Amino acid sequence: MREASRLAVIGVGGVLGALSRAGVSQIFGQDRLELGDQSANFPWATLAINVTGAFLIGILAVALITDNSSYRKPFLITGFLGGFTTFSALALEAVDLFDRGLWFTALVYLIVTVGAGLLAVNIGVRATRRVVRT
Repeated sequence: MREASRLAVIGVGGVLGALSRAGVSQIFGQDRLELGDQSANFPWATLAINVTGAFLIGILAVALITDNSSYRKPFLITGFLGGFTTFSALALEAVDLFDRGLWFTALVYLIVTVGAGLLAVNIGVRATRRVVRT
């Protein structure tokens, strides 16, 4: 695949992933990332997005393992899931919780997000390996 084509595919995937992320955040009623936003003490939307993205990347990592010649990997993994999930929002929301004195909530958010993300990738990989083998 030519580099220009690969970058274009990643860009399109990234735009669609970012728009999907914004849609999910809007559904949760957390479509703004602002310091001191009192609308929610716990960033459920970002948690759901990041855990779902981790699960999907686990599935795709196995399902596309032999797919070296198509645009699917760069579009879905680097582009779409890269635009959909977000470490920067996680970091901003955690800092905001710490700044508002919600230390326990911030720590729970960080621990749950990382732990659930690792678990989700693991479940996605293992489940897909079982399906692909049969």
